[in-house]
Amino acid sequence: MHKQTLVEKILLKKNGAPVLPESEYFQVPVDLVLGHDATIALLIARFRKMGFKIWDPSRCFFAADHFAPPSTPERADILSQFLIFVKDQSVPQDLLFKGISHQLLVEDQRCRPGMFICGADSHTVMAGALGAFAIGLGSTDILAVLLTGKAILPIPETIRVNFEGRLPNWLYGKDLALEIIRQVGEGGAVDRVFEYHDSQSQLPMDGRLTISNMSVEAGATAGIFVPDKILREYLETRDSSSPSEDGFLLPDRGAQYCQELSICLDKIPPLVALPGGLTRIVPAGDTKGQTVDQVYIGSCAGGRLEDLEITARLLKGRKVAPGVRLVVTPASQKIYAECLANGIFQTLTDSGAMITNSSCGACGGIDKGLIGAKEVCVSTSNRNFRGRMGSPDGLIFLSSPYTAAAAALTGHLGDPRDVFYDSGAAR
Repeated sequence: MHKQTLVEKILLKKNGAPVLPESEYFQVPVDLVLGHDATIALLIARFRKMGFKIWDPSRCFFAADHFAPPSTPERADILSQFLIFVKDQSVPQDLLFKGISHQLLVEDQRCRPGMFICGADSHTVMAGALGAFAIGLGSTDILAVLLTGKAILPIPETIRVNFEGRLPNWLYGKDLALEIIRQVGEGGAVDRVFEYHDSQSQLPMDGRLTISNMSVEAGATAGIFVPDKILREYLETRDSSSPSEDGFLLPDRGAQYCQELSICLDKIPPLVALPGGLTRIVPAGDTKGQTVDQVYIGSCAGGRLEDLEITARLLKGRKVAPGVRLVVTPASQKIYAECLANGIFQTLTDSGAMITNSSCGACGGIDKGLIGAKEVCVSTSNRNFRGRMGSPDGLIFLSSPYTAAAAALTGHLGDPRDVFYDSGAAR
């Protein structure tokens, strides 16, 4: 009998029939479809021309996160067309302006373990931290999903990732995501799924969301965490009730994997991805002396409460280095409200930070924190290819919030443990 991975288990349950690796393609019903103003806008003309209707608007999870508020007349037009489309198609509008779509998805009770979720954006994979099989698709595929409620896809092979050892209090989800990419290579997991095993349940939920989010940066179809007590606690807090065990599927003992990685938590230093992509990932100490013009704390990979909380804790009573811009963009209005209530924003603004509304903003090179030619930015976001955050002649280093906070304070990159001598202050 074929031993199944977690994704195979989910697809078997959703498909209602055996799903085996030798199958080439199969059709599976979709639980939720994620979309936002920038990508759904690409489909509007075809919907109108053909008179199409969405198969089930209640299963659409749409947000305006790229162009909200719009920074140019052209983007205002795109947003306007998107909002009209949402209304015409009877898609729920309650989450339209509440933050980045991927973050809103995992904050919402509709997103649960065991689901099959498709999105018109590659970082839809972030919902894998909740034990869901979440994938990003191109616009044509999303058009088909919106019309039929089903997706056609091959069964991806699975890479098992084991987190071993004890988690240091200065190591974050971004460091672990970068270490995984460093081991498999940028694009080294194309057409495959990462199945994450945190056997000691050490990794906090915010860190898991970052790891799942950045699975796609290695080319993976998805990155899914095996459900455990950390997920149960997260869902109990989010939903104010005990989660249903229905979606808490586990891979079979003896399941077949195409590759297996061991991530030794206590042997990984703070990491940094050098500008131009994720092919060069080095210890933060190797970047010592690199001057910085901007530090960006934000995006769906680095704008959660943990990211903002550690930044505020390390900068409390200190000032951002002269001439350095510290731009902070919470991933959702819920996180924004929490930071207002618990004093994080007060601490950050006292240190010299600039707080923006919850949106994709500078991460996608849209607005509120773009960099100019020859400027250097340290970012907690997920991508650093040329031109990603503004000028193609700007330089983007990716790091954890711990490393980014040290850069904001000193004005240059380096190992944050050299700046914050008491590493216990990190978490």
